[in-house]
Amino acid sequence: MTKPDPIPKFVEIRPSAAISQAAASVAEQTSEPLDWVDQFLADREIRPNTLKMYAWQLRRFQRWLKYKPWPDVTENDLTAYKNYLKTKPTKSGSTGLKPASINQALAATQSFYKWLYIRRYVTFNPALTIEMSTPSPPKPKDLEISTIHELDEGLADRGQLCTRDTAIVWVLKHGLRASEISALNVGDYKEQALQVENAKWGSDGLAPLSPDACFAIESYLGWCLAQGFDMSPTAPLFRSQSNRNYGARMSYQGIYQMVKDLAAISGLTEESIHPHRYRHTFGTQMVLENVPPAFAQKLMRNKSMQSFDRYTKWAVEKKAVDAFKKVVEQSESGLFGSSKHES
Repeated sequence: MTKPDPIPKFVEIRPSAAISQAAASVAEQTSEPLDWVDQFLADREIRPNTLKMYAWQLRRFQRWLKYKPWPDVTENDLTAYKNYLKTKPTKSGSTGLKPASINQALAATQSFYKWLYIRRYVTFNPALTIEMSTPSPPKPKDLEISTIHELDEGLADRGQLCTRDTAIVWVLKHGLRASEISALNVGDYKEQALQVENAKWGSDGLAPLSPDACFAIESYLGWCLAQGFDMSPTAPLFRSQSNRNYGARMSYQGIYQMVKDLAAISGLTEESIHPHRYRHTFGTQMVLENVPPAFAQKLMRNKSMQSFDRYTKWAVEKKAVDAFKKVVEQSESGLFGSSKHES
């Protein structure tokens, strides 16, 4: 007679309390901070470049905190982080980030904690009391007008590139960044102005042009038409003429190298000349020509009057020196000595 099968016994295996607690701790450390940052970035209606900057700044702060939970961050943590940014070694060998870079990091943190507080993920906003760095505005690296004229003279030696390069130089003189010039399309030139889109820091806007600048651009467009280039509104305005990339959109590096080549032709290699110095020259010249600062700021498409102040202060300093020289030449008081000396 066969024996009946034994009745099975089911044993429930439960994880120990220590294992459960450790798993919960790992989950909290790996998912919660990342989820909040990701959610914050997904909620923001901002430009892609600004979004990348926020992501990079917040991840860097997160690593510095050693992934301390966001609700546990204190005002002292933020102060310590600010001091860290002011004293950390940089790749160039200097100590501390520039005030603008520090403020960028603090602004990202402030925006993030404001969002956390509104969302009620934190009950206290530690970023409310942190103060931005107050940089002294740097002097603009403008070029002397005589240097601009010397660079212009070098255009005649650019051969078949002369027509294109002349048009680009005229646009540079009107304060556009090299990256903005590279991004211009044929359709962006209309009604004696250039429409700048997707610019740095969202500084989009209209850049009015002088008659000479319009003539240079239209001469170049005529040349492009004769070459059979696509002249539709979305086609690149400025094209490479190199053997490798002939007809393709001219890059930032191509514009940079063009200015360097002009400097070499003009014998100005000792001076650090690059495209952005044209923009500085435009800003300074607007103030020297008595254009109201608010209008000059608009023409440069500068978002912040604080960043534009450097042009105002530098122009006032130049005007003050010129005024003093004029007084010395005309003064009959003898206070400054005689302006006429025998050789």
